[in-house]
Amino acid sequence: MRLYLGVVPGIFPWLKEDIIHKNMTRIYAGVIFSYWSFRKKIQNIISKGLHDYFSFDGPIMVDSGAYSAFNSGVNIDIDDYLSFISKIDMKDDDTIVNLDVIQNPRKSKQNWRYLTNKLDINVLPVIHLPEAGNSYFSEDYIGLGGMVPAFKINQTGSVKNVAAWLVSLDQTVNKKYHGFGVGSPYHQIAFLDFLYSVDWIGWRRNAAVCSCYTPEGSIYIHEARKKKKKGRRITEEIFNLYAPPFIDSYEMLYREGTEGWVNRALWNVWWFLLAKDYKGQIEVSSYVLSLKKTIRQTELEYRTMDLGQFL
Repeated sequence: MRLYLGVVPGIFPWLKEDIIHKNMTRIYAGVIFSYWSFRKKIQNIISKGLHDYFSFDGPIMVDSGAYSAFNSGVNIDIDDYLSFISKIDMKDDDTIVNLDVIQNPRKSKQNWRYLTNKLDINVLPVIHLPEAGNSYFSEDYIGLGGMVPAFKINQTGSVKNVAAWLVSLDQTVNKKYHGFGVGSPYHQIAFLDFLYSVDWIGWRRNAAVCSCYTPEGSIYIHEARKKKKKGRRITEEIFNLYAPPFIDSYEMLYREGTEGWVNRALWNVWWFLLAKDYKGQIEVSSYVLSLKKTIRQTELEYRTMDLGQFL
């Protein structure tokens, strides 16, 4: 599974620690950024060059950010997006994501055809939960969006909806899927049989709520929280087991302001990159066991039931 680290303006964790950059190179991980999120930096990216701007030689995925723009009540102009893409110095292993029109698969496909014809390069088509996606099945590599809210919304059946969708998709040898936003260390392992690549920006959110990922689960830094939260806290034993080599002490995780936040973010990025090295341990975590059980049950049910009964 290829990993893409989601980034936002001004926060590039691999620049702070060389060992993170080396691990990204080791597993050929990439970065993904949103055109919408970086809209105020567009001219800087064009003038410096895509890879120089991010100080990164590996694969870069350029996402339109259509979903975020949609949630802000804004539509991205496709010709503006096209103009940006046509001016950046892409490498062979970089990826351009289609400009989707949320809740309008037909218009999304029109945009995909438009960009593909104008750019004369492969543009990653995206389908959204619960679209069947037949209109894109001629493509070898397809993006899957709309899954993140299903995991955030604490409703019975939301995870089952994702499981039903994944098992319904064509899983032939040449078919590859990218899971947008679902690449936490646990989802990497849970979805290993379904997804070719994933991206994840949750490392920063979890850092903000004072949470750090480990192979045993997401664990809170209670001393860093203004309001204590129920849940497992990182003990000295857990810290010694899982601390990245650049985090020297537990105290670094609860320092005030930006410093503590950055240290927690770097910790989470580290475990995002190393998850597969701890596959056996992560597979037996309660969350992954539960998720994989749901997938297995859904696979059995899907053989005899119509997908519409799940979604």
